[in-house]
Formats: sequence, structure tokens, C-alpha cells
Amino acid sequence: MSLRPYEDVMKAVADPTRVRILKILEGGELCVCQIIAVIALGQSTISKHLFLLRSAGLIKDRRDKKWVHYSLDGKGGNPYAGTMLRNLRKWLNDDPLVRKDRERTTLARNLGPVAICEGGMALPGGKTVRCRPASGGEASAARPG
Repeated sequence: MSLRPYEDVMKAVADPTRVRILKILEGGELCVCQIIAVIALGQSTISKHLFLLRSAGLIKDRRDKKWVHYSLDGKGGNPYAGTMLRNLRKWLNDDPLVRKDRERTTLARNLGPVAICEGGMALPGGKTVRCRPASGGEASAARPG
């Protein structure tokens, strides 16, 4: 086995934003617009993070008409992904930002993807993220439609 799969997972979890995404996905599948609303970063930024997490075998996506839903994977081709996800479940649960993200995730789940997208991909009281038309490639996966 090559070092590359290990390196992919370690690089993916070395970024705090990507770890935040993994931590909110521990609660189950989310639409990309819900992830954008919880993390409160731009659509293209979140899209790049999701691409790297998926490439490392840590998450998978599911398309449902105009929606793209993400969930934890760890069972794909990367043998290190599952181990990392199991360990990550035990880590950072008391971190203030992770706790805040979980509260925001509960709100995002309760609102649902339609309400969040119609609200500019923001939670009530949060900043609005402008939804741009797809230009093709990975950015189109980060928006409904």
C-alpha cells in the first residue's frame, strides 16, 4: 500500500474548516446549502473543502434532483478514512466552536434545505451567502439546481 491514501486523509483533517464539516456530518446527512449556512463561509470555499474531503474518502455525496447531500463515508477505497472518522468522533466534542456548529446544525436540520436556500443560504441572524449560477465543475455541486 502506498503512502498516498494516508497523506490524503491527514491533509484533509489538517484544516479546521474541514474538521468542522466532518463534525457536523457526524449527526447525519446534510444538504450542501445547510453546510454552507452552518459554517458560514462562501459557496466556493465550502465546495473546495467538500471536494477534498470526498477525494480523501471521508465523505460521500448523494444527488436528489436539485439537491446535493453529504454524509460521512469511511468505507470507500481509502483504508485510513474509516479509522480517522472513528477517532474524530471521540475528539473535539467539548470544543466551543464544535458545540456552536452542532447547535446551528440542529437549526439547519429543522429549517430544511429549501428554507435555507430561499433565505440566501443563511440561518436566521446569520450572514447571507450569495448563490451564484453554476459555472460547471465542482462549484456546481455546491448549490442546489
